[in-house]
Amino acid sequence: MDISEQTGVPGGVRGRLRPHSSAEPPGEGGLTELGPTAVRLYTRLLEHGAATAAALAGALGLDGPAAERAAAELLRHRLAVQDPDDGSAPLRAVSPYTATAELVGPEENALRRRLEVLERTRARLSSLIPLYEDTYRRGADTGAVEVVESRDRVMLLISDAAARCTEEVLTVQPGGGRPPGYLERALPRDLEMLRRGVRLHTLYQHTSRYSAGTQEYVQAVTAAGAEVRTLGELFGKMLVFDRATAFLPVWDNPDAAVVLREPSAVAFLRSVFGHAWSLAEPFAASYTAATSAQLQDTIAGRLAGGAKDELIARRLGMSLRTCRRHIAELMDELGAESRFQAGYLLALRSHGGLTRTGNADPAQTAATAPAAPPEAPRHAAAGG
Repeated sequence: MDISEQTGVPGGVRGRLRPHSSAEPPGEGGLTELGPTAVRLYTRLLEHGAATAAALAGALGLDGPAAERAAAELLRHRLAVQDPDDGSAPLRAVSPYTATAELVGPEENALRRRLEVLERTRARLSSLIPLYEDTYRRGADTGAVEVVESRDRVMLLISDAAARCTEEVLTVQPGGGRPPGYLERALPRDLEMLRRGVRLHTLYQHTSRYSAGTQEYVQAVTAAGAEVRTLGELFGKMLVFDRATAFLPVWDNPDAAVVLREPSAVAFLRSVFGHAWSLAEPFAASYTAATSAQLQDTIAGRLAGGAKDELIARRLGMSLRTCRRHIAELMDELGAESRFQAGYLLALRSHGGLTRTGNADPAQTAATAPAAPPEAPRHAAAGG
């Protein structure tokens, strides 16, 4: 077959007619859609043959600059050719097949070669999966407890555990609303696990209910089947995958994590999670009567224990200002004039000496001191 037939350029002028030098390669943002004027010019060229931009302007009732801009569009899209040495030379239409081959073909071929390289790389690495799985099951690679100090490596291990997870993920995230960037990264991963049928249970603190970003994340994952609950105070950050691997924070290094693979330790963490889960309330976009009472009781307990405002706020995942507002409301409810007095009244209330409204409980104030408890049986481990 003659090459001129493949290129759409008449045999007598091939080698002389080439795309305009201003043509741009394809790519993101490289070419925009053809405007209506360019389409009109292209139609005219197809129907009536080659013509100069000036002749096209006259035939279509366009002004000169508009025709020139439309002609330049056709040249950029390889839908027309023109002698590059003569700007007034006639334009000749080129078939869309040829334009596509010229614009898309080279990049498409390069992409295909790149995909082949990636597929070969995937096959080489996948061939090691049986060895990795066997070694992982025997625990010979890193041991039952591993402290990982690199944040990038921690995220890699979490991604790996999520990719291999088949049954359940338990998550504890204290500290109020989650940072938007974290949620944006976590959402695709969590949705992918849910699509595979993995159960996802997440515990937040009550204060996260007023975080717009957390609300959006919870709405997305619960629609996919996850369960999310909140509690006034949580015991710490934790991730547990498939009853097999747990991730815990390192207290003095926010970028590090402790990775647990010891079955008994992971089972204990799951039982702690289960207890907290049974006390938690389903996530909602505002406080319920139960969550408000629980939050107030938690603040009261911390206040009675002498905790500072800053510590209470940090433990409950709220701002210091919000925490002090809650404390002021609690003191007003108790009729206390100072934190010391509030702590004393709260201690009385925790032992039943006061009702929730701050009044003395007659049944308790008339009661005598409680009798000593019976001697507890000795534990078998202690020789009893």
